[in-house]
Amino acid sequence: MGVIETLKALLVKHEQKIRSQKFLEAAMAATAMLALADGEISFAELMARDYILDQVRELQVFEPNEAVELFRTYAETISLDPEKGEVIVDKAITQLCGDEELASLLLRICLVMAKADRDLSQQEQKVINGFCDILGLDKGEINLKFLIET
Repeated sequence: MGVIETLKALLVKHEQKIRSQKFLEAAMAATAMLALADGEISFAELMARDYILDQVRELQVFEPNEAVELFRTYAETISLDPEKGEVIVDKAITQLCGDEELASLLLRICLVMAKADRDLSQQEQKVINGFCDILGLDKGEINLKFLIET
């Protein structure tokens, strides 16, 4: 492999790593916000988070403890200062704007988290709708997916 090809391969690998890190941050921020939407994080929501970390290929490149710690940090920030927490979560999710594949995957992850307790509360729906607004995704399509997949 020549120098140019090696450089291109390194750039692609670096870009994928950055893309994955942004996705991890957005996923943990979004799931923390959703888990706290109804006031507290339930055991079912923690199990859903662990399931997501285990099943989503884009998240498997990270140590589970790193992701769990990131989730905990976001949840703590949201709990202590909801306004600041919302700004931080929105910023993490905004990193996925323009990446339709990861934005759609993030919303599917949000649906898994919302379905953890078998009930899509109004607060959870409001959070998901906010994420759709940030990412430029159709809210109706997300609501339809929830109803179909339930």
